[in-house]
Amino acid sequence: MRPDRHRLLHGPVAVTAAIGLAALAGCAGETASIGAAFVPVLDQPPEPIHALDVLFVIDDSASMQDQQDALIASAQQALFDQLATQTDGLPDLRVGVISTTVSLDVDGLTCTDDAPDGQLRHTPRVEGCAAPRDPWIEDIDDGAGGRIRNYDGTLGDAFGCIAALGTSGCGFEHPLEAMRRALDGSQPGNAGFLRDDALLLVVILSDEDDCSAFDPAVFSPTDASIDSPLGPLHSFRCFEFGVVCDDDDPRTPGGKDGCVPREDSPFLSPVAGYVEFLRGLKADPSMVMVAGIFGDAGPIEVMPDPTRAPEVTLASLCPGGADAYPAVRLDAFAEAFPCRYVLAPICDADMAAHLVRIASTTAGVLAARACLLGDLPASPSCRASAEIPGGARRGLAVCAHAGDAGCVTIAADEARCGYTPSRLAADAPAGLLRADEHLVVECALDDRAP
Repeated sequence: MRPDRHRLLHGPVAVTAAIGLAALAGCAGETASIGAAFVPVLDQPPEPIHALDVLFVIDDSASMQDQQDALIASAQQALFDQLATQTDGLPDLRVGVISTTVSLDVDGLTCTDDAPDGQLRHTPRVEGCAAPRDPWIEDIDDGAGGRIRNYDGTLGDAFGCIAALGTSGCGFEHPLEAMRRALDGSQPGNAGFLRDDALLLVVILSDEDDCSAFDPAVFSPTDASIDSPLGPLHSFRCFEFGVVCDDDDPRTPGGKDGCVPREDSPFLSPVAGYVEFLRGLKADPSMVMVAGIFGDAGPIEVMPDPTRAPEVTLASLCPGGADAYPAVRLDAFAEAFPCRYVLAPICDADMAAHLVRIASTTAGVLAARACLLGDLPASPSCRASAEIPGGARRGLAVCAHAGDAGCVTIAADEARCGYTPSRLAADAPAGLLRADEHLVVECALDDRAP
């Protein structure tokens, strides 16, 4: 049973297997059999986290103006104010913005001329606005009851000044590769953005799937007929060479089932490599979160292109208005961060609701709340363990009855966990966990025990 994408966070079993990663029995990296009944729903840090680095990866292709505008309009109240309210004061915050456009050295392809390549975008994008005085927005506690800020006005003002990236970027979106270039040290101007003690949150906004390629020949504009090996020069190439479905016949119209990232693509970079890169930025991989506002992973339908017959294209997921397309690769990337991802469908125009959801789940991790994050039954079957990230794990008993001693209690807690679908919290009594251990909980997503 796969929970609804509108829910806060959910388990990674099917998709992580598809990209070559074992389904995670625990949120910090232990493995279990593919298809196991239990999925991770909690990875509680030993202590609250007081610093947050947010990297926005924003699609700047021609179709994204409305979504960019909605993001900027909602950011102050739905994201920054929510973070401040739900963490009893804003965490030590840094916010960076990059676009999805990277350079592609392909003769005849001009959409990536002057590509930013993951450079933090901090020049004013709106007439008369004031950008931050550094490559990123910074708002941190000064230790004396005040804040040190590198911007004027509100956080929302500063964010809107640099996040209005426009729509002149490339239509072959590279959000994962742009993220890598932003954080791998290849952009000198980005140096110092990441802090070792900060939770890193990567937020991806896009109406198409990732098309990050290690061989840019896939974007060649020559020999672009319907019968050529690459096919016509448009985004369908990203699906054809970046996703594999059960029938593995991408150009034949019809519904496609069992679609997962094509990790052996001759052109597109494996999703698993980006997962490994992002997890590797932290000594404790649970210090990384991913939020996505993009298309669902399905349903997927290949249809005749209404404007370029007999070419084919993907059917839009949105019932009306703006278009958005299945994001199989991005969905797989996000789900590879169990207990640390939140997804929202870009077809839903309520950007404020999406940002509130992202703020709530991020605040819960920062505050080390023991909330179970998943679409769970009323009385789920769960198991618990104590884990050193990347190291040893030991099993913990789950209390059979309220008031039992020496075990982990799982019970409804509206005050702490009202923002989650389950409203459930897991609490370990004093002394059950060592100072360096995380409390990890896994639950079955249906009413059946394994």
